[in-house]
Amino acid sequence: MKLNNSHGIAAKTLALLAVCATLFSFSSYRGGDSFSIFLNNKLVFEQHVAMKEGTKSFELGKANYNDQLSIYYSHCGQPGKDRSIAIKDEQGKTLKEWHFGDGKTAKSTMNCKVGDILDLQKNKQGKLQLFYSSKELPNGQVLAAIVVGGNGKTAGK
Repeated sequence: MKLNNSHGIAAKTLALLAVCATLFSFSSYRGGDSFSIFLNNKLVFEQHVAMKEGTKSFELGKANYNDQLSIYYSHCGQPGKDRSIAIKDEQGKTLKEWHFGDGKTAKSTMNCKVGDILDLQKNKQGKLQLFYSSKELPNGQVLAAIVVGGNGKTAGK
């Protein structure tokens, strides 16, 4: 009789472990660096840096010339200090850079005029890199590839 009782306890323990493992596998990602990119306050995409999803891309065209690109970057839930956004060409050469002060909140925005980005390509099509750096990330991080000369539809990779 004791043998049956120990089998019941073992089975219940195993079932509990399986349920816990399943629940923890669906937990949301917490911590780490993350960023969001918006076009006219509409989310283009967001990404957690540690998840290594690869570089996403989106299109900007003449239809977006008067639009505004906004970037939020969070360092483990904290805003960056001495932040900058740069546009680089496919060879990694910096074409334009915007400097922003220290972020006041984790959602402190960095804004760029799309027209300024499009003017860098001067009627050429191609890809540009959207690049972020700060005191916390001095070597910087490529946030996205911008496909210039498209139809202006934004779409993540």
